[in-house]
Amino acid sequence: MLTIFARRAGAGRPSIALAALVAFFLLAAPAQVMAEVDAATATVEEVDHDPFEGFNRAVYRFNDRIDRAVLRPLAVRYERYVPPKVRRGVRNFGRNLREPTTIVNNLLQGKVTEAAQDTFRFVVNSTVGILGIFDVASHFGAERNVEDFGQTLGRWGVPPGPYLVLPLLGPSTIRDAAGLVPQYIYTDLTAGIEDDGLLWTIFAARAVDTRAALLSADKVLAEQIDPYSFLRETYLQRRIIDIHDGEAPQVEDEFLEELLEETD
Repeated sequence: MLTIFARRAGAGRPSIALAALVAFFLLAAPAQVMAEVDAATATVEEVDHDPFEGFNRAVYRFNDRIDRAVLRPLAVRYERYVPPKVRRGVRNFGRNLREPTTIVNNLLQGKVTEAAQDTFRFVVNSTVGILGIFDVASHFGAERNVEDFGQTLGRWGVPPGPYLVLPLLGPSTIRDAAGLVPQYIYTDLTAGIEDDGLLWTIFAARAVDTRAALLSADKVLAEQIDPYSFLRETYLQRRIIDIHDGEAPQVEDEFLEELLEETD
């Protein structure tokens, strides 16, 4: 889902993206979501890692409505009419904007070699690769790593806390949601973009491209008796794998494997 938080505090103007998210959460979400929370809470059994399940299910339903009405139709048309090479360029560009986040978190986790490799990737792709549109660095054997502040906190021993579904952003935990704040204020390159039109265009392109990459997973999700629980467990398993650099636990779920390949 579209990850909208804030731009760099020192970039000049106020954190417009953060304000937009807060405004959405306080104004739009209650109107669509909070009316359902009481009823949902009364019928849903709490589990240890999901004490907010009633609220989370209400937000999940809200997100699903937005997805069905807007995001998925756009993703279907995007995949159908936009050539694969163009889609690959859009994805590469979005990933390049995120490279500084990976570099910083590699350093915070003591992964000096990986930080050097990703710095090489960022420099080469931003220059020779024309702002990251072309992943030139991979042709030199510099494979992409993905690290974020949620993973770093996990490596430092911070527990994930309760599962949390964020409006528009989707599955998260308290720890991972907290990790998004420094990412979108300091390390994601969108933090330095002053042009609002360009900023929202990038966010929209990221969201549609990510959703298009997951279209093939829709059938698996539709076959689940309880899609909410399935996504929750898949997300929590994936985060464990991310924190342990893919070493634990063993990945046996086909849907989880696809998420690991298609999303960042």
